[in-house]
Amino acid sequence: MPYVFDVDRLTRLAVELREPFARAQPYPHAIIDDFLVTARAQELARVFPGPDDPVAWDRFSIETVEMKLGSGREQAFPDPLRMAIHDLNSGPFIAVLEKLTGIEHLLPDPHLSGGGIHLSRPGDHLGIHADFNWHPGLELHRRLNLLIYLTPDWRPEYEGRLELWDTDGLRRVQSVEPLFNRAVLFATRSDTFHGHPTAWAAPQGIYRQSIALYYYTANRPDQEKRAAHSTLYKGHNA
Repeated sequence: MPYVFDVDRLTRLAVELREPFARAQPYPHAIIDDFLVTARAQELARVFPGPDDPVAWDRFSIETVEMKLGSGREQAFPDPLRMAIHDLNSGPFIAVLEKLTGIEHLLPDPHLSGGGIHLSRPGDHLGIHADFNWHPGLELHRRLNLLIYLTPDWRPEYEGRLELWDTDGLRRVQSVEPLFNRAVLFATRSDTFHGHPTAWAAPQGIYRQSIALYYYTANRPDQEKRAAHSTLYKGHNA
């Protein structure tokens, strides 16, 4: 079966987006629409687990910080999702990421620590935060986040926009609509603050569905190095 993405198209886009990615504010990022092959993205949306499906959801439920469901237990995923994640952790895809970002020697996380699939129900939200910077199991630095949105027919009144904040975590710089089959790729540092603080407001039964994958390196630039930390939430531990 072909990859869930068109490798030739993404390779071309990687060349086109390399400079815009590096210059983007408030920190390096790229927004790519129609990211996956359309028919495959539609299939992923159809099989995406609901909140009551047996995929061993981790349930985050701190009202002032984070309310969502997440699972990295790929053995419980529907086959199309599991295969798509393997494709997005494959050598050809890693090569695309390296070409687009200029970050060499990238490695995927086969354990999907903190990643995998995410789902927001009505009222769920994610406070502004910077992600954990060190994977203790792999002993690697976290360098990139990839988010792929899989809610068909998103509407503005559903909210759930991804917000990119300045590196002090004080001001929203960009708001990204979670359009179907849109991907957001961004640098992961101790100051790359982001989240979707406005609660998901779709009707019952319509969920904010996404794949979240993270990529790592054995080292990172000295100016980006910080002591290992867990997620830093503005107003709490950051």
